[in-house]
Amino acid sequence: PLMRMLCTLLTPTSGTITWDGQDIFSLGSAYRNLLGYLPQDFGYYPDFSVQDYLLYIASIKGLRPATARQRMQNLLEQVGLTQVRRQKMKKLSGGMKQKLGLACALARSPELLLLDEPSVGVDPLSRQELWDVLLGLVREEHLSVMVSTAYMDEAERCDFVYVLDNGAVLAHGAPGELRARAEGRCYRTRPAPGLPARIVQARLADDSALVA
Repeated sequence: PLMRMLCTLLTPTSGTITWDGQDIFSLGSAYRNLLGYLPQDFGYYPDFSVQDYLLYIASIKGLRPATARQRMQNLLEQVGLTQVRRQKMKKLSGGMKQKLGLACALARSPELLLLDEPSVGVDPLSRQELWDVLLGLVREEHLSVMVSTAYMDEAERCDFVYVLDNGAVLAHGAPGELRARAEGRCYRTRPAPGLPARIVQARLADDSALVA
């Protein structure tokens, strides 16, 4: 929900979200044009080629044909999809689709890139490749990125982290600061064979001695 609110797709029930001191919902398209957004359910047209789909997205975002084509070539190279640019989207792996989604989110050179759990459903190798691409873009284009993730190793790659639970901020700070706060409060358990991890998690969550 947070990412969708930042994109003005959802309205918050309380509080405000501001950009440069102004409420984002009052800025309209002027604000949305500053964003790049990769949702969890990135949609695609299976019979489009990679390059045609990226050109289609660029045209929707108002880029002129010549500018869109040059931008497409640069983005495909940056995300590592140049070799499959003529391949139909339905033949792409999950990791390739996410890379294409990232390229689409960057089509208009945004000031802020929002990624809503970009590595969910992606294999470990593709997840690493996706982050290598993302960190390269941060270095090369000085891109500001906000990522939602449930993976702690991904959170550690960020400069600043907010830990949220049902919309409430439990903690915030640099990864090292949060790691120090968790020192001595993390435990490793070995569940009985055949006991699902979710059951173990639920039992630990009910133990006040651990969550206090």
